[in-house]
Amino acid sequence: MPGLFEYTVSAICYEIAGAEIPDSVPPYNDVTVFVLEQWGRMPRFLAWPLRAATLAFACSTLWKGRLFHRLSPAQRHLQFERWRYSSLGPCRDLVRFYRSLALLELWGGPIVTKPRETN
Repeated sequence: MPGLFEYTVSAICYEIAGAEIPDSVPPYNDVTVFVLEQWGRMPRFLAWPLRAATLAFACSTLWKGRLFHRLSPAQRHLQFERWRYSSLGPCRDLVRFYRSLALLELWGGPIVTKPRETN
């Protein structure tokens, strides 16, 4: 049963994939599974601090009354970009970690795009 960590990683992966390839078709479950698998392969002394940082990221939007994965897509995007360009190195590093893994999986597999409308 997924918990807050898994829901947050999934929301992060969806944010990255949707922003990177706007015409791509969700779901991005393959990206989420890949990122979670890589986290599972990490040594515990690295994995648990990353989990704690991810949970802090999830809770960073509580002042809006919701956890990160429950925000609207526009609010998620703004929060993600705040952390991506934060003056705090650990915030930027967390986003960089997830972007690197998500993009590795996203660009390493087939990309399904929406058909273009013809007039």
